[in-house]
Amino acid sequence: MFDDTGRRQFLQIAGAGTAASLSGCSALSNHDGGESGGSATVTLAVQPDQQSLQELQSEIQSQVQSGELDRMQAQAEFQRRRAELTRDAVDTFRNRTGDVSVAVDDSVAEFGVMLVSGEPAALIETLPLEEVSGLFPPSMFERAQAQAEGTATGAGTGAGTRTPME
Repeated sequence: MFDDTGRRQFLQIAGAGTAASLSGCSALSNHDGGESGGSATVTLAVQPDQQSLQELQSEIQSQVQSGELDRMQAQAEFQRRRAELTRDAVDTFRNRTGDVSVAVDDSVAEFGVMLVSGEPAALIETLPLEEVSGLFPPSMFERAQAQAEGTATGAGTGAGTRTPME
């Protein structure tokens, strides 16, 4: 019902770098001759709880069926509330950083991406966390940040242009 192709496209592009970034993390751990203390920086992506997203979609579909919202209003409401859920996932991860040895250096909360640093093993330990959807090269964070800044300044608001996570 809701157009979510921009977000999917961004994640597909980012997904292509997942294996490489993980390989890069393990390569970094061996780069210093096996000595510990090496640090890596990667983009960490989080996603909202899937059950919350399904509940949101059901709620908005009900509002469309009852005539409370038209299709355009429904899409705008879904995107706004999905961004809130994504920010919540970022906050959840930030609250967990005490459990893992990873530092959040920067974030683009509305897109659910953070620039994080830590030892490669600690970065990989974040993958089983339910809100974490993947580790990507730092360049993915830079792209998300540039697109968020473009959206905020109005540069990315032309017809047919979408933010990466819509």
